[in-house]
Amino acid sequence: MIAVRHKRDVPRVYAVVAHSAEAALAQLNGLTIDGMGIEVVGALSRDLTRRLGLKAGEMQLISTH
Repeated sequence: MIAVRHKRDVPRVYAVVAHSAEAALAQLNGLTIDGMGIEVVGALSRDLTRRLGLKAGEMQLISTH
């Protein structure tokens, strides 16, 4: 799970299905703009990945606080 922060906005947390934390960061890094920070804040279990219906390379917004 990756948190994206933009200045004073509430962080957004995305579930990202990737082979590694570095790959997940790289996937979201391509979508960020200057002034945004991204960081790994957790890991996705296989069960949660299935419940969200995500496949490799996909991501989904799961929290905005």
